[in-house]
Amino acid sequence: MRAIIVALLCGLAGVALPASAGAQTPARGVLFVGNSNDGTIDLFDAQTLTRIGGFSAIPDGNIPQDPLQAALYEPLTSKVGINYVQDLALSPDGKTLYVSRGYLGDVAAFDLSQGGKLLWRVQTHSLRADHAELSPDGTRLFVSALTADTVEVVDTATHQIVAEIPAGDWPHTLGFSPDGKTVWSGSLGVQIADTATSTTPPTDGRHWLEAIDPSTMLPIGTPCELGAGIRPFALTPDGGRMYVQLSYYNGIVEYDPWHCRTLRTLDLPFAGRGLTSQPHDYPNLAAQHGVAISPDGSLLCLAGTIDDDVELVSLPSFTLSKTIPVGQDPGWAVNSPDGRYCFVSSRADPGANSVAVVSYATQSVVATLATGHHPQAEITARVPDSVLKAGGFR
Repeated sequence: MRAIIVALLCGLAGVALPASAGAQTPARGVLFVGNSNDGTIDLFDAQTLTRIGGFSAIPDGNIPQDPLQAALYEPLTSKVGINYVQDLALSPDGKTLYVSRGYLGDVAAFDLSQGGKLLWRVQTHSLRADHAELSPDGTRLFVSALTADTVEVVDTATHQIVAEIPAGDWPHTLGFSPDGKTVWSGSLGVQIADTATSTTPPTDGRHWLEAIDPSTMLPIGTPCELGAGIRPFALTPDGGRMYVQLSYYNGIVEYDPWHCRTLRTLDLPFAGRGLTSQPHDYPNLAAQHGVAISPDGSLLCLAGTIDDDVELVSLPSFTLSKTIPVGQDPGWAVNSPDGRYCFVSSRADPGANSVAVVSYATQSVVATLATGHHPQAEITARVPDSVLKAGGFR
């Protein structure tokens, strides 16, 4: 009874319980930013908004280790550019950071408690290791093997690819349902390489939104065909509704993924470069790339890639609430662990290489964080203080 009373009093007072009273391990909210052009990872305290360290995601070199990948690497990157960090995922214990390493064609694991030491790497069957998602129990890493048209599953204990799941043409974005029972895969369709002279959206093929059972590693039902490349998406807490960004479309789609139904669409205003850009000039052929839902479900935070802004969309009305200018070519959006902020990375020079910290409460940019070159991916998580301290992150 005494322990219960102490726990209640401490909770009311906002005081953390000591370990002996059953409190969780002390942890800090951390923003991880992967910089694709210099192959680095930045870590920021998500509350104080200060940089606490970083490390290289390519300590083993900046060329592919696979001979076939290496042979194709120079002509490939001379056309599409380098990409050493495409996406990030963190183990449940906060100790291991997984990185899909773009045109190196592999995924690698790093020990944060050792300052970001490379633990292992696995070569995918794709010219680009694209987006990645880790199962809630940390045992399986799902990676979009873009040019192989599959989602590949890496066993994080054996470091082996244990499944290859057909996923439409050029699978791209991945995301787990809030209950962890479904992993969704969205494919781009085949994007034609020569876009410089194209006057129409150069994409074709299967634009699948596919539900995958993470335990069996098999598709669930028949995939939805969305008719355009599927970019980032965010699911409502009940998993029944999805907000999807599509190639070329300067707007957001409200979608029922279980019944393959478009519920509503919202066109967003063009601004800045977006007023004069043609679809074939859009960065990576995406007008919008980045979406997060505020924890209270009242706002969408959208990265307006071609408009160099963040659009906040009110829910459930599905109306534009605020347009906020940020750095050039915003490309990803994630919530802070405490839900106060939306972090939006800005990728292209000039005026980029930064993350805008957007306050949901004030609907404004309250800070700008300097990053490495071309911040591509962001994730946030609570990381044990013991891991950060051991790794030298302050």
